[in-house]
Amino acid sequence: MDNRGELFGKIWWEDLNGPRRFLVEAAEKLSGGQSVVMCLPKRVPWSDTMRDVLEKLLRKGTQSIKVVDAGNISLEPQEYVLKNFCANKDRFRPYSKKAYAKFLAESTGIALNDSCIWIRNASSAQIDKWFSFIADYQNFLGGRRGGVFLLEAGDYWLGKAGVEILSYADKISGYDSFAFNIFAAADFANENHLMKQYLAELVSALTEGDVEFGAACIARSDEFLKNPEDFFSDILWEGKFTSGKSTDDIEQAIWMTQLKLIFPLVETFRRNFIRQYEDQIKNTMLFYSAPEEIEIGQLYGLFNQKRWLINEIDAANLEMYREARNKLAHLSTLTFDELQKIFEKNSRR
Repeated sequence: MDNRGELFGKIWWEDLNGPRRFLVEAAEKLSGGQSVVMCLPKRVPWSDTMRDVLEKLLRKGTQSIKVVDAGNISLEPQEYVLKNFCANKDRFRPYSKKAYAKFLAESTGIALNDSCIWIRNASSAQIDKWFSFIADYQNFLGGRRGGVFLLEAGDYWLGKAGVEILSYADKISGYDSFAFNIFAAADFANENHLMKQYLAELVSALTEGDVEFGAACIARSDEFLKNPEDFFSDILWEGKFTSGKSTDDIEQAIWMTQLKLIFPLVETFRRNFIRQYEDQIKNTMLFYSAPEEIEIGQLYGLFNQKRWLINEIDAANLEMYREARNKLAHLSTLTFDELQKIFEKNSRR
């Protein structure tokens, strides 16, 4: 993982409430003597960072952490645990699979009782076998303190007695993804605060909760902001991420994001302009409505031929905001330069 990826991973797993709480809850249950199945998506964001953060949380307890790479073992779960975590196994006679769990649960002075066994990289078939063994072991403990197991599993598994299920999908929401994009844009983009907000909003709309995809866009914010359609296609072509969005979907997301941020700025300008030039507006005979009801297009029509009534900067701004409003109202989008000009006028660094 490069340095920037590591920093993104720390934002996700350490700074944001949902992901952080997901790991804290797992650590608390394990430290309290409960075994846990973590239901994870197929591609876990910054999985190495997730494991590092969870391991640090677990090390605050008294158990010894033993990592098991299920892809490297051929033994059945109960056989593996007996072989590696039980020194007094000579008297054991395996008459059934459940017998292993019962024997281990009733044994004292064995390494298992002081261990948290963390099973990673298990296939679906292996997960099912580990899950069954862990549930049997917990049931035979009968509330007594023993070893605990942390099993990384797929998206969803039905619970079994004695085993806690923690689902990534249930604990981590779309708001966490949006919050990540806000955090990451604030930390890694060089633009003013409104352009950073636009970056985060647009990335969120396009990547739909895939925070690693969002981070890839934010890490190259200059390219992304100047030409989001082409950049989005380019990053998909690189092959690490996928998206079901069509060209029309991408254009719609850009338009909606610009509409959301630009229209309030147009309205703020319109209101301020009317307050500043209320007397001139009232003295014209073209309008019979209250000044505050006059739209920006009407204001432009009123003052375009009478620019001497307003200063040059206000005249240029009136034209700029009117053009931005018209583009968005007619389903067109603003260029990066147009966005930047408006955001600079309304933003702080």
